[in-house]
Amino acid sequence: MDAPMGMSLLPDWSRPLWALLLVVVFAQHALHAGRMSGQPRWWHVGHTLMAAGMAVMYLLPHMRYPGLYRAGLVLFALVALVEVVAAGLIGRREGGFNPLWGTAAAGMLIMTYMMVPLQLRPSWLTLVLVAYLCCETVIWAGGLWQRLPSSRTPPRRPPTGVELSTAPGAAGPAPAGGSGRGFGLVAHRSLGVRLSLAVMAASMAYMLAASVF
Repeated sequence: MDAPMGMSLLPDWSRPLWALLLVVVFAQHALHAGRMSGQPRWWHVGHTLMAAGMAVMYLLPHMRYPGLYRAGLVLFALVALVEVVAAGLIGRREGGFNPLWGTAAAGMLIMTYMMVPLQLRPSWLTLVLVAYLCCETVIWAGGLWQRLPSSRTPPRRPPTGVELSTAPGAAGPAPAGGSGRGFGLVAHRSLGVRLSLAVMAASMAYMLAASVF
């Protein structure tokens, strides 16, 4: 990104390695997005976009491509707004806020923040986001979302005409209709997807940390 990004925390040789990992993350979520339907599909689409954005940021530094980052700022701000609104509407429909949509929206907001020029980002806020992303990395890697009843309990009765998703690695059943029937998006049981999300959170944390230290 900017000048500090060329320092020891992010040497040039490490950029392609991070980008390669993120391409794998991109492929993982793109594959699941193609197989899923309903909420799980859009959840994976969002993470596909995040993985692509992170790969680009590792390969194309902010200081050298300011126009690209201005376009990225607009794109991710719009997507973040859509996810925040969607999380609220889905929560109202399902009778409770789904933390998986909350973390997805938070990720988009952080991506938007990362598109802002370095000199406009307060260091204290950057470090807060690094701490949050480190926690998210541990949560995904350890499968801790699955310990939340709301993140592992499928709807008791699917809406008429809607089938539960049975594709491998599904993030959960198809959308639930009405409150009290569980969430239409539940925690992944797929180790590959969980690790991909941990890698993406770690890549975001590392890039933000490298911009400060």
